[in-house]
Amino acid sequence: MWPSIRAFLNIPENLTGKGVNIAVIDSSFAQHPDITSNRQRNTYLIQTSEPDTQPVLLQSNEGPWNKGLHGLWSATAAAGSGMLSNGFFTGAAPDANLYLLQTGSFYTSNDAEEKIGKALEWLKANWRSSNIRGVVLTVTATRDTGLLPWQADPVRILCEELMSEGLLIVSSSGNTKELTCDGPSASPSVLSVGGVIVPVDGDALHAQAYHGCRGNTFDNKWVPEILAPAGNVVLPMPFQSEEERLHHYTASYDNLPDGYARTEGTSYSGPIILGAAACIWQVNPLWSAAKVKEAILRSSTHSPHVWNELRSGLVNVSAAVNMNVSFDDEGFLATTPFLLWKSWKEREHTESLAALRSGDEEETLAALFSYFSEPLSIEMFHDIHPLLQHSSYKIRAAAIILLSECPETISIEDLRPLFKDTSSYVRMGVLYACGKCPDLWEQLLIDIAALFSDMDSDIQYASLTLAAQVKHPFFISPIIAGLMDDAVNQRVSTFSQRCHALEQITGIQFDSEPEWREGQCWYSARSTETRVGIARKWIAWQSS
Repeated sequence: MWPSIRAFLNIPENLTGKGVNIAVIDSSFAQHPDITSNRQRNTYLIQTSEPDTQPVLLQSNEGPWNKGLHGLWSATAAAGSGMLSNGFFTGAAPDANLYLLQTGSFYTSNDAEEKIGKALEWLKANWRSSNIRGVVLTVTATRDTGLLPWQADPVRILCEELMSEGLLIVSSSGNTKELTCDGPSASPSVLSVGGVIVPVDGDALHAQAYHGCRGNTFDNKWVPEILAPAGNVVLPMPFQSEEERLHHYTASYDNLPDGYARTEGTSYSGPIILGAAACIWQVNPLWSAAKVKEAILRSSTHSPHVWNELRSGLVNVSAAVNMNVSFDDEGFLATTPFLLWKSWKEREHTESLAALRSGDEEETLAALFSYFSEPLSIEMFHDIHPLLQHSSYKIRAAAIILLSECPETISIEDLRPLFKDTSSYVRMGVLYACGKCPDLWEQLLIDIAALFSDMDSDIQYASLTLAAQVKHPFFISPIIAGLMDDAVNQRVSTFSQRCHALEQITGIQFDSEPEWREGQCWYSARSTETRVGIARKWIAWQSS
C-alpha cells in the first residue's frame, strides 16, 4: 500500500496540529467528511465573494462529492482527518482547525486575481480575531511567472502586507518545469513549495524530484524554497461510479481504501507545508510566523543527488519542532519588503525625485517602486522615460512597467527595442506594458509573435498569453508552427498556452485523444501522445 503523507514525512503521532487554526483558499470545497468538523477539530466555511462573509461551521453531507474537488484535495493534504480510511490517509495536521476561504469559480485570470484578492482582504480584516496562524494559496492568481517585481501584482502586495503583519503565507510553486513559478509563490516573503515524488517503499531518500516550476524571480528569490510530497499523494477521490474509478489513471491497480486514490501536483505539497507548520505551532505556540518559516527551512532534509536540481530540502517536522531558532522578530518585521516599500511611498515627492536622479542603482530602483500604484504626473514621466535605456535591467524593467500605468505616455518607439532586450525580466516587463496598450497592438503583432519562440520559456508563455488577449488572426500561423515541437519535447506550459491562444482566436477546440484521465502525469507518455494528437489536428485544420 502507498504510504500516507504523515508516514512518508515521519511526523510523530503526537504532532497533529491540535488547537492550531489554519486557512485554505480555493474556489470551492466539497462537504466531505475528511475536511468537515468532527470530535477532534472544527472547520469553518467563509464565502469571501458573497455579501455575508461570516464563518459557518461546516458539517459533512452524504454527497455526491463531485464539486469542489480541488478545494477538497488541498484542504485534506493540509489537515484531512482520514475519516473514510479509518484515520490512515490523513493530511499533515489532521486535528488542526480549518478555515476554508471559498472564492467562487474563476472564469478569467482577472477574475481569479479579484477573487483571491477578496479572500486575502478577508484575512487582513479577520486573521487576528480568528487566531489564524497561516494560509495556503494553491490556485493561480498571477500576472507573470515571477519575472515581474512583486509591486506590480496586487495579490503579491497583499501577501507581503499580511506577512509583514505576522501571518504565514504558503504558496504552491507550480507543476511545470519550463516556468519559474506559479502565482504568489514569487512574492519575496511567501514560502514557496515544490515537491518530491513519493516512492512506493515510502523511503524519503528514494524520492525523486517532482517536475515542478523552478527558477529565480525578479526579486532574486529561488523557487521552490521547501519541498513536500507532490507526486503519488494519496487523497480522497469520491468516485461517482465503478466506471469512474476504473477510468482513473492509477486507482484500478492500487491497493487503497474505497474513495481514495493517488494524485499529483504542488497544489498538495503547499498545503502539506502549512499542515507541518500547524504541527510546529502545536508544540511552540509562541513562535511567530517568521520563526516557524525559518525553522522549516533550516531543518529541512537535503539530498545531494536525488532532488538536488530543486536546490531545496524536504520538510522535516521532527527536526523543525526542536530547532533552536535564534530570531529577531522585531528586526525582521521592521525590514520586511512591504514595510520598506511603504516607507519609500511615504517619503516626500521631492526626495523620491532626487533618488530617481541620483544615479545610484539601488536608490533609483526603490524610488521607481515607490511610484507603483500611484498616478503618474508629467514631471515624473520626464524623469522616468530616460530610464528605459538604463544600464540596469531591473531599472529598465521597472521603468516600462511604471510607464504602462499611463498608456498614453508610451509610444511604439518606447516598446519596440525592449522586445529585443537581452534581459528576460525586461522582455516580461514590455509584455506586461503591451497588455495595457491595446491601441498599439496592431503595430506590434510581429514583435509579439517573435517571442513565441523566445529562448526563455517564461517569455514564450507570457507572449502566448498576450496573444490570447489580442486575438488577432495573424498569430495563428506562428502559434501552430511551434505546436508539434512543444508537444514532442514535453513543453507542457507553452503547448497548453498555444492551444488556449488558438481557441481564443478561432473559437475552435479539439478533443483530447487519448482523453485525459484523473491522476495522469502531465509528462507521461500518454500525455505526450495526447498533445501530439492535438498538434496534428491543428496542423490539419490549418492545411484544410
